[in-house]
Amino acid sequence: MSEFVDTTGRLIEALTKVPVDAQSFFAELEGKDELEVREALVSGRYNSRRAPLAQEWLRRKEDARVAEAMARAEAREAESLSIANMALAAATEANRIASEDLAAARESAASAREQARWAMWAAIIATVAAIVAMFKV
Repeated sequence: MSEFVDTTGRLIEALTKVPVDAQSFFAELEGKDELEVREALVSGRYNSRRAPLAQEWLRRKEDARVAEAMARAEAREAESLSIANMALAAATEANRIASEDLAAARESAASAREQARWAMWAAIIATVAAIVAMFKV
């Protein structure tokens, strides 16, 4: 049993001295779940050369998630800005229409006041004519 442990120890030692090709190790990690890689780091399953690479791989994964979240946030902000601009354009158009309607209403009110004034004069003239007609008989 001690021979097995000794052989295993020498094998592990030999493996730690073998240079690790980072790209192939990253490719190997791509086939794993991040949680699995974290657990392997915590349990010490990676040697002194692979552990920093695994940490770097996890950092890159986190950076990618953050970049993706930022891209989604920027897309949402751009969409919100687009919606706000459309709302502003609609509000500007509504304001223009309301201003035109207000001008038309003011013109109508002025015209109505003028017509009321003429109607009042017509009523006064008709009243005077009626009074004159009563005394003329």
